[in-house]
Amino acid sequence: MDKQATPRRSGLPAGVEIREGKNGPRIRVTFVWQGARRRETLGIPATPANIKYAANLRAAVHNAIERGQFDYAEFFPTSKVAAVKPQAVQVRHTIKQLLDDYLDTARKSKSLSPSTIASYASWANGRLAKKWGDRVAEDIKTAELRAWIAELVAEIDTKSIRNCVGLLSAVLTRALSDSTISVNPLEPIKLNSVLPKRKVDPEASVDPFNDDEINAILNACRSLEERALWQFAFSTGLRTGELIAIKVRNIDLAGGNIRVEDNIVSGEVGTVEKDTKTRNGRDIPILPGARAAIGLVLAPNRAPNEYLFINPKTKKRWLDDQQMRETSWRSLLALAEVRYRYPYQTRHTFASRLLMAGEQELLVAKLLGHASVEMVRRSYGRYIKQTGGIVLRGDYSKFGAV
Repeated sequence: MDKQATPRRSGLPAGVEIREGKNGPRIRVTFVWQGARRRETLGIPATPANIKYAANLRAAVHNAIERGQFDYAEFFPTSKVAAVKPQAVQVRHTIKQLLDDYLDTARKSKSLSPSTIASYASWANGRLAKKWGDRVAEDIKTAELRAWIAELVAEIDTKSIRNCVGLLSAVLTRALSDSTISVNPLEPIKLNSVLPKRKVDPEASVDPFNDDEINAILNACRSLEERALWQFAFSTGLRTGELIAIKVRNIDLAGGNIRVEDNIVSGEVGTVEKDTKTRNGRDIPILPGARAAIGLVLAPNRAPNEYLFINPKTKKRWLDDQQMRETSWRSLLALAEVRYRYPYQTRHTFASRLLMAGEQELLVAKLLGHASVEMVRRSYGRYIKQTGGIVLRGDYSKFGAV
């Protein structure tokens, strides 16, 4: 008998389980045959070596089933199933059923963010359901999927293709792991070999505003609330969802810091307030521009849990970045006669300005809420002037403060 220690239940290969028996833990393999899930317990102890053997056995079973050469009695001679004739009626799962089950599980377990679930639901109920919803997963061939992806290239952009196909891949991978299907037809397809080769410039999306543009935008604001919002955005580098979620209690004027701990994201029904994108709160120093913006809206009688920035038209919190963009930002840039860029460029402006002033890359990454400097280097490499130092060293007295 193998003397190796019994492994933990977590981290087992797909379709391999451990169940307690009279003689200790035993290995069980699961797979789909004749439209039904099968479970066969092997008469061997649950050691690492035997678990590897079970995974190879299961792979051989799948291979035999796919080639139409599976003999139940050959693989599992002592099984009761080996003597039973195949059922005429098979349990078969459609892509729609698998999609619904995947999303329902994600909603209940909260294993995905609300915005991710909303995005997945949109793809599932739209393009995926229309194309594959009624198809039985076991009947779909790899060649069909490859041809479908090629069709998508002419219809939607590369990022959307990856999102759409990524959801289908996650659903099929889960079904295979659960032995709901015997083979994942999408697994052999590598998107990089199917999608067109395009040169990606990581700096292409970074298009910061200069001082003249910032001044023009702020001077064109039509209310104190509007000016405070965008002046604060330029001077803090917050994501748009974080900007909306800032509350009065997050402002520490005496300590000179802004605490960023919440984020507003789009869910399946409306918007949802959650942790920041990296799930870690962070502190940002109050630059002169941010202090001036706070002074425009932070009255002494405001409650700690009130949102700092209010939509001047509705007198309520901004719903999402789209509302900010369509009811304020777009028309504001037109009035200022400044070339249009998305509001997210206020964040890029903040980051590039600090780097050009010589702030340390790691410090800028922390202020932006990144876990490492890699994103900063990829996106803002051309703005990095020098390294060193642990505090802000530039002169920001005029940056966004006019």
